[in-house]
Amino acid sequence: MNNSESKKRLLALQKSKFLSVEIQDALRFAIEKLSDGEYQDSQIPKPVMANKRWSQAEENQLIESLLAGNSIELIAANLSRSTNSIFSRLHLLGVISINSSKAIDIKYRDVGSKEKNIELDLNRKCIECAELVGPKRLKKNPNFYRCESCQLQFETLKN
Repeated sequence: MNNSESKKRLLALQKSKFLSVEIQDALRFAIEKLSDGEYQDSQIPKPVMANKRWSQAEENQLIESLLAGNSIELIAANLSRSTNSIFSRLHLLGVISINSSKAIDIKYRDVGSKEKNIELDLNRKCIECAELVGPKRLKKNPNFYRCESCQLQFETLKN
């Protein structure tokens, strides 16, 4: 039930003649708070990139920022996206798993380093089973965070 439905029900209940003055005052207060909440929600600005497609460059920047150790909030601000959008994209890319209790085992780049390229770690472990992702797989695409069998299982569960 959304705020407007709740507000309508409270207004209808407030018109009842069987309610005490205290209950009518409480209903009036609740209706005012719902109205205030609707107004405040309408004033929250949406991120610039809300509802826009992700480009390959943005996805790469997302992964680089995560590997650099930046917070989700900072990444969201830099990409003009919401934090929910960042989480969703990381899940879609297979970097994080909502069902997994395992933490992401990644090596962060040295912040003082002036290198622009991410150093390829051929010993990266799968975020699902903790087995090696595999050097051939990582050379093919350095953004893989699952071994081949876990990625296949992930894709079948996603569909």
